[in-house]
Amino acid sequence: MKKSTRDVVLQAVLYFIVVVLVNVVVSGWFFRIDLTRDKVNTLSPATEKLLKSLKDHLIVTVYFNSDLPSPYNANRLALIDMLQEFRSLSDGKLEYKIENPTTDKEVSQATSAGIPQVQVQVINNDKLEVKRAFMGIVMEYQARRQLIPVVENLSNFEYEMASRIERLIQPNKKTIAIVVGNGEPSFQDIQKAEQALSGRYNIYPTNLSMPVPDSISALVMIQPTSALADSQVYNLDQYMMNRGRAAFLMSMVNATMQSQFATNLSLNLSRLFGSYGFGIKKNLVRDAVCASVSMMQQEGGLTIQTEVPNPYIPIVGGLDKSFVVTQDLHQIILPFPSEVDTASASKLRLRVIPFAVSSERSGVDGGVGAYDLNPAAHFTREMFEEHHLLLGAAISGKIYSSISDTNRFARIDPERKTEGNERIVVMGDGNFVRDMFLSNPENLSMFLNTVDYLTDNIGLISIRSKSFLPPPLKPVTEGTRETTKDMIVVLPPLIVLAFGLFYWRRTGRRRKAYRESLNREGEAGNEQVN
Repeated sequence: MKKSTRDVVLQAVLYFIVVVLVNVVVSGWFFRIDLTRDKVNTLSPATEKLLKSLKDHLIVTVYFNSDLPSPYNANRLALIDMLQEFRSLSDGKLEYKIENPTTDKEVSQATSAGIPQVQVQVINNDKLEVKRAFMGIVMEYQARRQLIPVVENLSNFEYEMASRIERLIQPNKKTIAIVVGNGEPSFQDIQKAEQALSGRYNIYPTNLSMPVPDSISALVMIQPTSALADSQVYNLDQYMMNRGRAAFLMSMVNATMQSQFATNLSLNLSRLFGSYGFGIKKNLVRDAVCASVSMMQQEGGLTIQTEVPNPYIPIVGGLDKSFVVTQDLHQIILPFPSEVDTASASKLRLRVIPFAVSSERSGVDGGVGAYDLNPAAHFTREMFEEHHLLLGAAISGKIYSSISDTNRFARIDPERKTEGNERIVVMGDGNFVRDMFLSNPENLSMFLNTVDYLTDNIGLISIRSKSFLPPPLKPVTEGTRETTKDMIVVLPPLIVLAFGLFYWRRTGRRRKAYRESLNREGEAGNEQVN
Protein backbone atom coordinates (compact mmCIF):
# COMPACT_ATOMS: atom_id res chain seq x y z
CA MET A 1 0.00 0.00 0.00
CA LYS A 2 1.35 3.36 -0.93
CA LYS A 3 2.12 5.79 1.84
CA SER A 4 -0.47 8.36 0.73
CA THR A 5 -3.21 5.69 0.57
CA ARG A 6 -2.23 4.36 4.01
CA ASP A 7 -2.42 7.89 5.47
CA VAL A 8 -5.89 8.44 4.04
CA VAL A 9 -7.18 5.15 5.51
CA LEU A 10 -5.66 5.86 8.92
CA GLN A 11 -7.16 9.36 8.91
CA ALA A 12 -10.62 7.98 8.05
CA VAL A 13 -10.37 5.38 10.84
CA LEU A 14 -9.29 8.10 13.28
CA TYR A 15 -12.26 10.29 12.33
CA PHE A 16 -14.61 7.33 12.78
CA ILE A 17 -13.23 6.61 16.25
CA VAL A 18 -13.58 10.28 17.25
CA VAL A 19 -17.21 10.39 16.05
CA VAL A 20 -18.04 7.21 17.98
CA LEU A 21 -16.40 8.51 21.15
CA VAL A 22 -18.22 11.86 20.90
CA ASN A 23 -21.56 10.05 20.49
CA VAL A 24 -20.81 7.87 23.52
CA VAL A 25 -19.90 10.88 25.65
CA VAL A 26 -22.95 13.00 24.71
CA SER A 27 -25.43 10.11 24.68
CA GLY A 28 -26.37 10.93 28.27
CA TRP A 29 -26.89 14.60 27.50
CA PHE A 30 -30.18 16.11 26.36
CA PHE A 31 -30.48 19.40 24.57
CA ARG A 32 -32.68 20.99 21.94
CA ILE A 33 -32.09 23.98 19.69
CA ASP A 34 -35.19 26.09 18.94
CA LEU A 35 -34.84 27.94 15.64
CA THR A 36 -38.38 29.40 15.59
CA ARG A 37 -38.68 33.18 15.79
CA ASP A 38 -41.01 33.21 18.82
CA LYS A 39 -39.29 30.19 20.50
CA VAL A 40 -42.58 28.28 20.50
CA ASN A 41 -40.71 24.98 20.96
CA THR A 42 -38.87 26.15 24.07
CA LEU A 43 -40.44 25.42 27.44
CA SER A 44 -41.43 28.62 29.19
CA PRO A 45 -39.99 29.77 32.54
CA ALA A 46 -43.44 29.14 34.10
CA THR A 47 -43.27 25.47 33.13
CA GLU A 48 -39.71 25.18 34.44
CA LYS A 49 -40.72 26.77 37.74
CA LEU A 50 -43.68 24.41 38.00
CA LEU A 51 -41.53 21.33 37.39
CA LYS A 52 -38.96 22.42 39.94
CA SER A 53 -41.73 22.88 42.54
CA LEU A 54 -42.54 19.15 42.53
CA LYS A 55 -42.14 17.78 46.06
CA ASP A 56 -42.75 14.16 45.15
CA HIS A 57 -42.39 11.89 42.14
CA LEU A 58 -44.77 12.53 39.25
CA ILE A 59 -45.40 9.37 37.22
CA VAL A 60 -46.41 9.93 33.58
CA THR A 61 -47.65 6.92 31.64
CA VAL A 62 -48.03 7.38 27.89
CA TYR A 63 -50.34 4.98 26.04
CA PHE A 64 -49.38 5.53 22.41
CA ASN A 65 -49.22 2.85 19.72
CA SER A 66 -45.91 2.73 17.84
CA ASP A 67 -47.17 1.43 14.48
CA LEU A 68 -49.23 4.49 13.50
CA PRO A 69 -48.71 6.34 10.21
CA SER A 70 -47.76 9.98 9.75
CA PRO A 71 -48.39 12.40 11.37
CA TYR A 72 -49.13 10.31 14.47
CA ASN A 73 -45.75 8.57 14.48
CA ALA A 74 -44.01 11.95 14.33
CA ASN A 75 -46.21 13.19 17.18
CA ARG A 76 -45.17 10.17 19.24
CA LEU A 77 -41.46 10.87 18.75
CA ALA A 78 -41.89 14.59 19.47
CA LEU A 79 -43.91 13.72 22.57
CA ILE A 80 -41.12 11.51 23.90
CA ASP A 81 -38.56 14.28 23.24
CA MET A 82 -40.67 16.81 25.13
CA LEU A 83 -41.18 14.46 28.08
CA GLN A 84 -37.42 13.94 28.18
CA GLU A 85 -37.03 17.71 28.53
CA PHE A 86 -39.72 17.77 31.23
CA ARG A 87 -37.82 15.11 33.16
CA SER A 88 -34.56 17.00 32.82
CA LEU A 89 -36.05 20.23 34.17
CA SER A 90 -37.75 18.43 37.08
CA ASP A 91 -34.42 17.20 38.46
CA GLY A 92 -35.63 13.63 38.04
CA LYS A 93 -38.92 14.12 39.91
CA LEU A 94 -40.92 13.49 36.72
CA GLU A 95 -40.69 9.93 35.49
CA TYR A 96 -42.34 8.64 32.36
CA LYS A 97 -42.87 5.33 30.61
CA ILE A 98 -44.18 4.55 27.14
CA GLU A 99 -46.74 1.79 26.69
CA ASN A 100 -47.69 0.26 23.33
CA PRO A 101 -51.04 -1.48 23.99
CA THR A 102 -51.45 -4.33 21.52
CA THR A 103 -52.56 -7.44 23.45
CA ASP A 104 -55.99 -7.75 25.02
CA LYS A 105 -54.50 -7.40 28.49
CA GLU A 106 -52.62 -4.20 27.58
CA VAL A 107 -55.70 -2.74 25.84
CA SER A 108 -57.80 -3.50 28.92
CA GLN A 109 -55.19 -1.86 31.14
CA ALA A 110 -55.21 1.32 29.03
CA THR A 111 -59.01 1.61 28.94
CA SER A 112 -59.19 0.94 32.68
CA ALA A 113 -56.81 3.87 33.20
CA GLY A 114 -59.32 6.11 31.40
CA ILE A 115 -57.62 6.34 27.99
CA PRO A 116 -60.08 5.72 25.13
CA GLN A 117 -59.33 4.08 21.82
CA VAL A 118 -59.65 6.47 18.90
CA GLN A 119 -60.02 5.82 15.19
CA VAL A 120 -57.24 6.88 12.82
CA GLN A 121 -57.02 6.49 9.07
CA VAL A 122 -54.11 4.47 7.69
CA ILE A 123 -53.10 3.40 4.18
CA ASN A 124 -52.35 -0.31 3.95
CA ASN A 125 -51.57 -1.97 0.59
CA ASP A 126 -52.78 1.16 -1.22
CA LYS A 127 -56.10 0.99 0.63
CA LEU A 128 -57.51 3.46 3.11
CA GLU A 129 -58.34 1.69 6.37
CA VAL A 130 -59.59 2.74 9.78
CA LYS A 131 -57.52 1.58 12.75
CA ARG A 132 -58.14 1.86 16.47
CA ALA A 133 -55.28 3.26 18.54
CA PHE A 134 -54.33 4.77 21.89
CA MET A 135 -52.85 8.27 22.10
CA GLY A 136 -53.37 9.33 25.72
CA ILE A 137 -51.48 10.18 28.91
CA VAL A 138 -52.08 9.40 32.60
CA MET A 139 -50.36 11.46 35.32
CA GLU A 140 -50.19 10.33 38.96
CA TYR A 141 -48.96 12.43 41.88
CA GLN A 142 -49.56 11.76 45.59
CA ALA A 143 -52.65 9.57 45.01
CA ARG A 144 -54.12 12.12 42.59
CA ARG A 145 -54.59 11.54 38.87
CA GLN A 146 -54.99 13.69 35.77
CA LEU A 147 -55.64 12.55 32.21
CA ILE A 148 -55.01 13.78 28.71
CA PRO A 149 -57.32 11.35 26.92
CA VAL A 150 -56.11 12.09 23.38
CA VAL A 151 -52.94 13.90 22.22
CA GLU A 152 -54.08 15.06 18.78
CA ASN A 153 -51.27 17.54 18.15
CA LEU A 154 -48.41 19.10 20.05
CA SER A 155 -49.27 22.75 19.45
CA ASN A 156 -50.74 23.10 22.97
CA PHE A 157 -49.14 20.08 24.64
CA GLU A 158 -46.98 22.15 27.00
CA TYR A 159 -50.05 23.99 28.30
CA GLU A 160 -52.06 20.79 28.65
CA MET A 161 -49.26 19.20 30.66
CA ALA A 162 -48.47 22.26 32.78
CA SER A 163 -52.11 22.98 33.64
CA ARG A 164 -52.66 19.41 34.78
CA ILE A 165 -49.45 19.37 36.79
CA GLU A 166 -50.62 22.54 38.49
CA ARG A 167 -53.93 20.85 39.37
CA LEU A 168 -52.02 17.92 40.85
CA ILE A 169 -49.82 20.19 42.96
CA GLN A 170 -52.66 22.56 43.94
CA PRO A 171 -55.87 20.48 43.94
CA ASN A 172 -58.04 23.21 45.50
CA LYS A 173 -59.57 25.31 42.72
CA LYS A 174 -60.48 28.96 43.03
CA THR A 175 -64.08 29.97 42.32
CA ILE A 176 -65.20 32.31 39.55
CA ALA A 177 -68.63 33.96 39.59
CA ILE A 178 -70.33 34.38 36.21
CA VAL A 179 -73.29 36.76 36.16
CA VAL A 180 -76.51 35.38 34.67
CA GLY A 181 -80.16 36.40 34.55
CA ASN A 182 -80.03 39.64 32.56
CA GLY A 183 -79.88 38.37 29.00
CA GLU A 184 -76.27 37.19 29.13
CA PRO A 185 -75.21 34.31 26.83
CA SER A 186 -76.26 30.96 28.22
CA PHE A 187 -73.65 28.39 29.18
CA GLN A 188 -74.64 26.54 26.03
CA ASP A 189 -73.69 29.59 23.94
CA ILE A 190 -70.27 29.78 25.63
CA GLN A 191 -69.81 26.05 26.09
CA LYS A 192 -66.19 25.95 24.90
CA ALA A 193 -65.15 28.82 27.16
CA GLU A 194 -67.07 27.35 30.10
CA GLN A 195 -65.44 23.93 29.67
CA ALA A 196 -61.95 25.43 29.38
CA LEU A 197 -62.55 27.60 32.44
CA SER A 198 -64.00 24.78 34.56
CA GLY A 199 -60.80 22.80 34.06
CA ARG A 200 -58.99 25.23 36.36
CA TYR A 201 -61.76 26.93 38.35
CA ASN A 202 -65.04 26.23 40.08
CA ILE A 203 -67.81 28.17 38.34
CA TYR A 204 -70.50 29.88 40.41
CA PRO A 205 -73.46 31.28 38.42
CA THR A 206 -75.03 34.29 40.13
CA ASN A 207 -77.85 36.66 39.17
CA LEU A 208 -76.69 39.15 41.84
CA SER A 209 -80.05 38.93 43.63
CA MET A 210 -78.08 37.83 46.69
CA PRO A 211 -74.71 39.04 47.98
CA VAL A 212 -71.72 37.48 46.22
CA PRO A 213 -69.98 35.00 48.57
CA ASP A 214 -66.62 35.98 50.02
CA SER A 215 -65.09 32.81 48.53
CA ILE A 216 -65.36 34.23 45.01
CA SER A 217 -61.94 35.08 43.58
CA ALA A 218 -63.18 37.01 40.53
CA LEU A 219 -66.45 37.99 38.86
CA VAL A 220 -67.17 37.96 35.13
CA MET A 221 -70.06 39.79 33.45
CA ILE A 222 -70.57 38.89 29.77
CA GLN A 223 -72.85 40.94 27.53
CA PRO A 224 -76.06 41.55 29.54
CA THR A 225 -78.97 42.87 27.46
CA SER A 226 -81.48 43.90 30.13
CA ALA A 227 -81.12 46.45 32.92
CA LEU A 228 -79.95 45.35 36.35
CA ALA A 229 -82.24 46.08 39.29
CA ASP A 230 -80.99 48.48 41.95
CA SER A 231 -80.56 45.56 44.35
CA GLN A 232 -78.36 43.77 41.81
CA VAL A 233 -76.26 46.88 41.30
CA TYR A 234 -75.87 47.19 45.06
CA ASN A 235 -74.71 43.58 45.45
CA LEU A 236 -72.27 44.06 42.61
CA ASP A 237 -70.90 47.19 44.26
CA GLN A 238 -70.59 45.37 47.59
CA TYR A 239 -68.56 42.64 45.92
CA MET A 240 -66.29 45.21 44.27
CA MET A 241 -65.73 46.93 47.62
CA ASN A 242 -64.90 43.60 49.30
CA ARG A 243 -62.93 41.84 46.55
CA GLY A 244 -62.50 44.22 43.62
CA ARG A 245 -61.60 41.70 40.91
CA ALA A 246 -63.96 41.71 37.92
CA ALA A 247 -64.15 41.58 34.14
CA PHE A 248 -66.87 43.55 32.37
CA LEU A 249 -67.10 42.26 28.81
CA MET A 250 -70.00 44.05 27.13
CA SER A 251 -71.17 46.33 24.40
CA MET A 252 -73.79 48.99 25.00
CA VAL A 253 -75.53 48.01 21.77
CA ASN A 254 -77.79 44.99 21.34
CA ALA A 255 -76.49 43.52 18.07
CA THR A 256 -76.56 39.97 16.72
CA MET A 257 -75.37 38.19 13.62
CA GLN A 258 -78.94 37.25 12.70
CA SER A 259 -80.34 40.77 12.75
CA GLN A 260 -79.14 43.60 10.52
CA PHE A 261 -80.41 46.22 12.96
CA ALA A 262 -79.42 47.05 16.55
CA THR A 263 -80.45 49.40 19.33
CA ASN A 264 -78.75 50.94 22.36
CA LEU A 265 -78.92 49.24 25.76
CA SER A 266 -79.69 50.78 29.14
CA LEU A 267 -78.18 48.53 31.79
CA ASN A 268 -78.31 50.78 34.89
CA LEU A 269 -74.53 50.48 35.23
CA SER A 270 -73.20 53.84 34.02
CA ARG A 271 -72.95 55.40 37.47
CA LEU A 272 -71.30 52.31 38.92
CA PHE A 273 -68.77 52.09 36.11
CA GLY A 274 -67.98 55.80 36.42
CA SER A 275 -66.94 55.33 40.04
CA TYR A 276 -64.59 52.56 38.91
CA GLY A 277 -62.84 54.80 36.39
CA PHE A 278 -64.36 53.78 33.07
CA GLY A 279 -67.41 53.91 30.87
CA ILE A 280 -68.68 52.08 27.80
CA LYS A 281 -70.11 54.35 25.14
CA LYS A 282 -73.39 53.73 23.35
CA ASN A 283 -71.90 53.34 19.90
CA LEU A 284 -70.42 50.75 17.57
CA VAL A 285 -66.83 50.78 16.35
CA ARG A 286 -66.33 49.86 12.71
CA ASP A 287 -62.97 48.97 11.25
CA ALA A 288 -61.62 48.49 7.73
CA VAL A 289 -59.57 45.56 9.09
CA CYS A 290 -62.46 43.21 9.70
CA ALA A 291 -63.79 39.67 9.37
CA SER A 292 -65.97 38.51 6.49
CA VAL A 293 -69.44 36.98 6.71
CA SER A 294 -71.32 34.78 4.26
CA MET A 295 -74.23 36.39 2.46
CA MET A 296 -76.64 35.37 -0.28
CA GLN A 297 -76.50 37.91 -3.12
CA GLN A 298 -78.19 38.26 -6.48
CA GLU A 299 -75.84 38.29 -9.47
CA GLY A 300 -77.07 37.91 -13.04
CA GLY A 301 -80.37 36.45 -11.95
CA LEU A 302 -78.66 33.84 -9.76
CA THR A 303 -78.51 33.68 -5.97
CA ILE A 304 -74.99 32.86 -4.85
CA GLN A 305 -73.25 32.80 -1.49
CA THR A 306 -70.35 35.24 -1.18
CA GLU A 307 -67.97 36.42 1.52
CA VAL A 308 -68.53 40.08 2.39
CA PRO A 309 -66.29 42.10 4.78
CA ASN A 310 -68.23 43.29 7.83
CA PRO A 311 -66.66 46.45 9.34
CA TYR A 312 -68.69 45.91 12.53
CA ILE A 313 -66.66 42.77 13.28
CA PRO A 314 -63.13 44.22 13.68
CA ILE A 315 -60.03 42.05 13.64
CA VAL A 316 -58.10 43.69 16.45
CA GLY A 317 -54.36 43.44 15.97
CA GLY A 318 -53.50 46.49 18.06
CA LEU A 319 -52.71 44.53 21.23
CA ASP A 320 -50.29 45.65 23.94
CA LYS A 321 -47.40 43.15 23.88
CA SER A 322 -46.13 44.40 27.26
CA PHE A 323 -49.38 43.53 29.07
CA VAL A 324 -49.50 40.01 30.49
CA VAL A 325 -52.97 39.22 29.14
CA THR A 326 -52.13 40.06 25.51
CA GLN A 327 -48.35 39.62 25.45
CA ASP A 328 -48.28 36.67 23.04
CA LEU A 329 -51.55 37.20 21.17
CA HIS A 330 -51.59 38.34 17.55
CA GLN A 331 -55.21 39.28 16.95
CA ILE A 332 -58.70 38.85 18.38
CA ILE A 333 -62.08 39.20 16.71
CA LEU A 334 -64.61 41.48 18.45
CA PRO A 335 -68.13 41.34 16.96
CA PHE A 336 -70.07 44.61 17.36
CA PRO A 337 -67.81 46.32 19.94
CA SER A 338 -68.47 49.62 21.69
CA GLU A 339 -65.81 52.20 22.51
CA VAL A 340 -64.35 52.17 26.03
CA ASP A 341 -63.83 55.48 27.86
CA THR A 342 -61.29 55.75 30.70
CA ALA A 343 -61.27 59.56 31.08
CA SER A 344 -62.56 59.38 34.67
CA ALA A 345 -59.71 57.08 35.74
CA SER A 346 -57.18 59.92 35.86
CA LYS A 347 -59.40 61.90 38.24
CA LEU A 348 -59.60 58.87 40.53
CA ARG A 349 -55.83 58.29 40.25
CA LEU A 350 -56.28 54.84 38.81
CA ARG A 351 -53.75 53.11 36.62
CA VAL A 352 -54.99 52.32 33.11
CA ILE A 353 -53.45 49.89 30.62
CA PRO A 354 -55.07 50.26 27.18
CA PHE A 355 -54.38 46.80 25.79
CA ALA A 356 -56.68 46.65 22.72
CA VAL A 357 -57.30 49.37 20.13
CA SER A 358 -58.75 49.51 16.64
CA SER A 359 -56.66 49.96 13.51
CA GLU A 360 -55.65 53.23 11.86
CA ARG A 361 -58.67 52.97 9.56
CA SER A 362 -61.65 52.88 11.89
CA GLY A 363 -64.67 54.91 12.83
CA VAL A 364 -67.68 55.18 15.14
CA ASP A 365 -71.36 54.68 14.41
CA GLY A 366 -73.35 56.72 16.92
CA GLY A 367 -76.57 54.93 16.04
CA VAL A 368 -79.10 57.76 16.03
CA GLY A 369 -82.24 55.78 16.77
CA ALA A 370 -81.00 52.47 15.37
CA TYR A 371 -77.98 50.89 13.68
CA ASP A 372 -77.93 49.49 10.15
CA LEU A 373 -75.62 46.46 10.33
CA ASN A 374 -76.01 45.31 6.73
CA PRO A 375 -72.43 44.44 5.64
CA ALA A 376 -73.41 44.93 2.00
CA ALA A 377 -74.24 48.59 2.66
CA HIS A 378 -72.17 51.31 1.03
CA PHE A 379 -69.21 52.31 3.22
CA THR A 380 -67.29 55.45 2.33
CA ARG A 381 -63.70 56.38 3.10
CA GLU A 382 -64.95 59.11 5.44
CA MET A 383 -66.40 56.43 7.73
CA PHE A 384 -62.90 55.15 8.57
CA GLU A 385 -60.93 58.33 9.31
CA GLU A 386 -60.43 57.69 13.04
CA HIS A 387 -57.73 55.49 14.46
CA HIS A 388 -56.74 53.57 17.59
CA LEU A 389 -60.13 53.67 19.29
CA LEU A 390 -60.01 52.04 22.72
CA LEU A 391 -61.70 48.63 22.85
CA GLY A 392 -60.14 47.09 25.96
CA ALA A 393 -58.38 48.31 29.10
CA ALA A 394 -57.17 47.09 32.48
CA ILE A 395 -57.72 49.33 35.51
CA SER A 396 -56.08 48.97 38.89
CA GLY A 397 -55.93 50.99 42.11
CA LYS A 398 -58.36 52.11 44.81
CA ILE A 399 -61.97 52.29 43.67
CA TYR A 400 -64.86 54.01 45.44
CA SER A 401 -68.46 53.08 46.05
CA SER A 402 -70.98 54.91 43.88
CA ILE A 403 -73.95 54.11 46.11
CA SER A 404 -74.56 56.87 48.63
CA ASP A 405 -78.29 56.33 49.12
CA THR A 406 -78.40 52.87 50.65
CA ASN A 407 -81.47 53.25 52.87
CA ARG A 408 -83.29 50.50 51.00
CA PHE A 409 -80.42 48.04 51.38
CA ALA A 410 -77.91 48.89 54.14
CA ARG A 411 -76.15 51.82 55.69
CA ILE A 412 -72.56 52.12 54.47
CA ASP A 413 -70.01 54.88 54.29
CA PRO A 414 -70.59 56.82 51.03
CA GLU A 415 -66.86 57.47 50.88
CA ARG A 416 -66.04 53.80 51.23
CA LYS A 417 -63.05 52.67 49.21
CA THR A 418 -61.06 49.51 48.64
CA GLU A 419 -57.57 48.47 49.65
CA GLY A 420 -55.85 49.36 46.39
CA ASN A 421 -55.05 45.93 44.93
CA GLU A 422 -58.17 45.83 42.76
CA ARG A 423 -58.09 44.74 39.14
CA ILE A 424 -60.75 45.46 36.56
CA VAL A 425 -60.71 44.37 32.92
CA VAL A 426 -63.20 46.10 30.66
CA MET A 427 -63.82 45.31 27.01
CA GLY A 428 -66.38 46.88 24.72
CA ASP A 429 -67.64 43.47 23.62
CA GLY A 430 -68.64 40.17 25.20
CA ASN A 431 -69.83 38.31 22.13
CA PHE A 432 -66.26 37.26 21.33
CA VAL A 433 -66.60 34.54 24.00
CA ARG A 434 -69.49 32.83 22.16
CA ASP A 435 -68.71 29.51 20.51
CA MET A 436 -69.40 30.87 17.02
CA PHE A 437 -66.43 33.26 17.34
CA LEU A 438 -63.99 30.82 18.94
CA SER A 439 -62.87 29.58 15.52
CA ASN A 440 -60.18 32.15 16.23
CA PRO A 441 -58.36 30.32 19.09
CA GLU A 442 -56.90 33.58 20.41
CA ASN A 443 -60.40 34.72 21.42
CA LEU A 444 -60.52 31.85 23.92
CA SER A 445 -56.95 32.58 25.06
CA MET A 446 -57.92 36.22 25.62
CA PHE A 447 -60.83 35.21 27.85
CA LEU A 448 -58.86 32.65 29.88
CA ASN A 449 -55.89 35.02 30.22
CA THR A 450 -58.24 37.66 31.60
CA VAL A 451 -59.54 35.33 34.32
CA ASP A 452 -56.01 34.20 35.20
CA TYR A 453 -54.92 37.85 35.47
CA LEU A 454 -57.79 38.66 37.83
CA THR A 455 -57.01 35.67 40.09
CA ASP A 456 -53.22 36.14 40.04
CA ASN A 457 -52.73 32.85 38.17
CA ILE A 458 -50.57 34.46 35.53
CA GLY A 459 -47.88 31.78 35.37
CA LEU A 460 -49.55 29.74 32.63
CA ILE A 461 -50.64 32.71 30.48
CA SER A 462 -47.38 32.71 28.54
CA ILE A 463 -47.77 28.98 27.86
CA ARG A 464 -51.40 29.12 26.73
CA SER A 465 -50.76 32.07 24.43
CA LYS A 466 -47.99 30.35 22.49
CA SER A 467 -48.95 30.33 18.84
CA PHE A 468 -47.74 27.77 16.32
CA LEU A 469 -49.60 29.64 13.59
CA PRO A 470 -47.88 32.22 11.39
CA PRO A 471 -48.55 35.79 12.55
CA PRO A 472 -51.18 37.72 10.59
CA LEU A 473 -50.07 39.75 7.60
CA LYS A 474 -49.73 43.46 8.13
CA PRO A 475 -52.32 45.55 6.28
CA VAL A 476 -51.05 47.37 3.19
CA THR A 477 -52.38 50.28 1.18
CA GLU A 478 -54.45 49.82 -1.96
CA GLY A 479 -51.60 51.20 -4.08
CA THR A 480 -49.12 48.69 -2.67
CA ARG A 481 -51.60 45.88 -3.25
CA GLU A 482 -52.13 46.85 -6.91
CA THR A 483 -48.40 47.26 -7.52
CA THR A 484 -47.73 43.82 -6.05
CA LYS A 485 -50.43 42.24 -8.22
CA ASP A 486 -48.95 43.88 -11.35
CA MET A 487 -45.48 42.65 -10.46
CA ILE A 488 -46.79 39.10 -9.97
CA VAL A 489 -48.31 39.21 -13.46
CA VAL A 490 -45.48 40.98 -15.31
CA LEU A 491 -42.29 39.95 -13.50
CA PRO A 492 -42.26 36.15 -14.15
CA PRO A 493 -42.51 36.53 -17.99
CA LEU A 494 -39.78 39.19 -17.91
CA ILE A 495 -37.52 36.88 -15.90
CA VAL A 496 -38.12 34.03 -18.38
CA LEU A 497 -37.49 36.37 -21.32
CA ALA A 498 -34.28 37.73 -19.77
CA PHE A 499 -33.03 34.20 -19.08
CA GLY A 500 -33.87 33.16 -22.64
CA LEU A 501 -31.96 36.11 -24.12
CA PHE A 502 -29.00 35.39 -21.88
CA TYR A 503 -28.99 31.70 -22.83
CA TRP A 504 -29.42 32.54 -26.56
CA ARG A 505 -26.50 34.98 -26.55
CA ARG A 506 -24.30 32.60 -24.57
CA THR A 507 -25.09 29.77 -27.02
CA GLY A 508 -24.34 32.08 -29.95
CA ARG A 509 -20.96 32.97 -28.49
CA ARG A 510 -20.14 29.30 -27.95
CA ARG A 511 -21.11 28.43 -31.52
CA LYS A 512 -19.03 31.29 -32.88
CA ALA A 513 -16.03 30.24 -30.78
CA TYR A 514 -16.49 26.63 -31.93
CA ARG A 515 -16.59 27.63 -35.62
CA GLU A 516 -13.50 29.79 -35.17
CA SER A 517 -11.65 26.89 -33.55
CA LEU A 518 -12.63 24.62 -36.46
CA ASN A 519 -11.39 27.20 -38.95
CA ARG A 520 -8.08 27.49 -37.13
CA GLU A 521 -7.66 23.71 -37.06
CA GLY A 522 -8.49 23.58 -40.81
CA GLU A 523 -5.94 26.28 -41.62
CA ALA A 524 -3.33 24.51 -39.52
CA GLY A 525 -3.99 21.24 -41.39
CA ASN A 526 -3.67 22.95 -44.76
CA GLU A 527 -0.33 24.44 -43.79
CA GLN A 528 0.98 20.98 -42.83
CA VAL A 529 -0.15 19.54 -46.19
CA ASN A 530 1.54 22.36 -48.05
